[in-house]
Amino acid sequence: MRVRFLSLLKQHQEFLLLYLFFLLVAFVIMAAVPKYELFLLVNRYYNSFFDVFFVAYTWAGDGWTMFLVAVGLVFVKYRYALLTILAYGYTSLFGWIIKRLMNEPRPFKYFENREPIRVIEGFDMHSWYSFPSGHSITAFALATVMAFLMPARYKKFTWILVLLAVLAGFSRVYLSQHFFQDIVAGSVIGVFFSFHMIWLLLNSKWYHSEKLEGRLFGGTR
Repeated sequence: MRVRFLSLLKQHQEFLLLYLFFLLVAFVIMAAVPKYELFLLVNRYYNSFFDVFFVAYTWAGDGWTMFLVAVGLVFVKYRYALLTILAYGYTSLFGWIIKRLMNEPRPFKYFENREPIRVIEGFDMHSWYSFPSGHSITAFALATVMAFLMPARYKKFTWILVLLAVLAGFSRVYLSQHFFQDIVAGSVIGVFFSFHMIWLLLNSKWYHSEKLEGRLFGGTR
């Protein structure tokens, strides 16, 4: 039976409602505070603990993290690992295209010769392709995939996935790599196109192949 896209979203309404709450709060903040002032507001508040924490945690939105999760899922079910890789590739493709079309300056470039901003010494800074945030795309794509794969009895804990993704996105602003708008846009791409990929796969006959039921060192489940 063909799965309807809206039905798929309804099945994961706990995750989506929490994410939509984040979007609502984000849009209110963006409407109230101009883009560059919002960045400077975050940039002026820092401490040594968060410097270390966010430098480490920003890797939660790196493509290698999603790849490692996919490798781990090979031991659970091939189908889950494949879904993770395809969701990453699908969302990243859209992000890459939009980045090249927009070619927006990152905070480090935008504030150059305008106003000094704080950067963490030794952390590589980028100048272009600010919009949208690729790390945010990946973090929210991973959260969406995990929410989909999470057993029904644990759905009440999907708020943790949203929180972890939000923190990964915020790390990009804290580290002066992106503006707040960049992470919000990245989150939309990560969530929407991940669900779209899931929907495409659920309606593909090959995705339900018996071969994908297997797992590494475990046969079929």
